[in-house]
Amino acid sequence: MPESTSKRVVQGEDIIILIDDKPTLHATTHSLKVDLELKDLRTKDTKGKEKYPGDITWSVDGDGLVVIDPTIATSHTSEDVLALVLAKKLVKVVLKSPVSGLTKTYSGEGYITSFSLSTPAGDNSTYNFSLSGSGDLTPATNNEQE
Repeated sequence: MPESTSKRVVQGEDIIILIDDKPTLHATTHSLKVDLELKDLRTKDTKGKEKYPGDITWSVDGDGLVVIDPTIATSHTSEDVLALVLAKKLVKVVLKSPVSGLTKTYSGEGYITSFSLSTPAGDNSTYNFSLSGSGDLTPATNNEQE
């Protein structure tokens, strides 16, 4: 089925994550997870458990290639991400797209809670990290962020 000119599939490269206003260098994947806690409510006059909404939690996971490139100072390297974990630093997180037509931006603060480095023989070295949100994940349109 041919796509119409007004419809476009969003590619993974179209959405980036910024940590303290800088993207992670040579990122390969990012994922955002948002969970709504459901609490049980049971009283003597109900025949089953009712559910009601509780807290919202959110997290971000990222993967990237380990690259040494001193000419790029506008991105976090794998070493920078590890340093943020070791410093126990609360970081600003922004998920956005530089692509026209993708107007939603999500922002919040969180802690990078895990970092791992993979160095297989005969293959690329990679890193991954997990960030746990602290507080709200706030949606806005891109023009509200600027």
